[in-house]
Amino acid sequence: MMRQITASHAFDARRSLGDTTLTVDGGMIAAVEAAASPPQDDIVVLPALVNAHDHARPIRTSSVGGFARPLEQWLHRLALFAPVDPYLATLAPLGRAALGGQGAVMIHHVRPMGLTDLPTEAAAMARAARDVGVRIAFGVGMRDQNPLVYGDHAPVLDELDPVSRAEIEARYLAPMLPIAEQIARVDAVAEAIAGPIVDVQYAPNGPQWGSDALWEAIAEASARTGRRVTTHLFETKYQRDWADRTYPDGLVKHWKEIGLLSPRLTLAHCVWARPDELEMIAEAGCVIASNTSSNLALRSGLAPVAEMVRRGCKVALGVDGQAFDEDDDALRELRLLWSLHSGWGFDTELSPRDVLAMALENGRIALGAPPGGQLAEGQAADLLILDRAALDEDALMPVDPLELMFARANRRHIRELIVAGRTIVSHGRVQGVDLDAVHDELRGIYRSGIAQRAGLVAALPPLERAVRNHYLSRLGCC
Repeated sequence: MMRQITASHAFDARRSLGDTTLTVDGGMIAAVEAAASPPQDDIVVLPALVNAHDHARPIRTSSVGGFARPLEQWLHRLALFAPVDPYLATLAPLGRAALGGQGAVMIHHVRPMGLTDLPTEAAAMARAARDVGVRIAFGVGMRDQNPLVYGDHAPVLDELDPVSRAEIEARYLAPMLPIAEQIARVDAVAEAIAGPIVDVQYAPNGPQWGSDALWEAIAEASARTGRRVTTHLFETKYQRDWADRTYPDGLVKHWKEIGLLSPRLTLAHCVWARPDELEMIAEAGCVIASNTSSNLALRSGLAPVAEMVRRGCKVALGVDGQAFDEDDDALRELRLLWSLHSGWGFDTELSPRDVLAMALENGRIALGAPPGGQLAEGQAADLLILDRAALDEDALMPVDPLELMFARANRRHIRELIVAGRTIVSHGRVQGVDLDAVHDELRGIYRSGIAQRAGLVAALPPLERAVRNHYLSRLGCC
């Protein structure tokens, strides 16, 4: 179906256009031309935003006391969420993502519901993505060590009373699959769901959760299949400390030696990466997904985004399920990234267009998505339409809409989101999905689940004290 969109303003990371008509045909941009007459509708068109790193969590983690806890404590709180139908659980976050301007989302699936086998669960999640209309990359979580802390967890368990210890052992110390089975499971998921809007990736949880044998197997499998790899790297200072203790010659150097560093690799966070490591990452052509609000919410730190760019790294925008207001608003996340990393005073480190490239172009690389991110013929018709009049409701004098977007845009300014030529959000509603009803159903399930997890609720405070002691004994309190 062909459609023409005429806008008073249009821009991507490379150029701005006035009075422009875009012709969309068959999911692609067929033409970009000067409008034959002034637009009747006061709108701004840009490519849809891409979220290069997320976990598609159904509900806000601050609802189980997760706010402002370091990652190393916060992760254990996720066990308070009961397993739910994976289709329902995925409709919620992807619906919110679409409302926040995200046309594509990388799902790092590290906590399966476990109600069925993983390929069946992944198929339900892919169906939710199709029903919402967003593109996804589905990363199959992989790990084979350190289930409780980075290193020996016996001293942590020894600090707990017998009842708490039994609860924690039952919740967190389940056996892990052999490496060969984990690799084969990725192949099975790809067989079940890979397609035009779904890419499947190896997604090991992070270096501290994987043995050398696991990383070597993933590097070999990625080289053999061409499949992308997504993982976390140096998200917290405790992970940095573990890596330096475990790999005194350098973790990133080791990954380079085993062939893991490549253009197929996406590294989430890199908050505590060093300049020499960033140079190796850049040289290999990897993508870094920066997750600004998540790093703030979990007290991980500020990533050296400007330094990453100076060293030649491809940086992408990640939301990580922890947008600043826990609402998956990628427009606000984009503005926050620029505000914190653009430079101070007259010193400019990153321009708005630099940050736009992260959200529009580099993210598509991380997702293995088809060519897009530019307003040009032959690009995918993944488009975000903003209400310019609402964006400039003061209307005192002409101001560049790109400037206004970085000053104040959020999801309430979104008129329409189009993915592959299909309208998936219009005037604040996800088409074909009753998102309010989905959230209401999920809340009911989770409230019931919390009541059934009284033992875990009681065991978490002593566990968190023991975990805190574990890490402070390594780095100290200051």
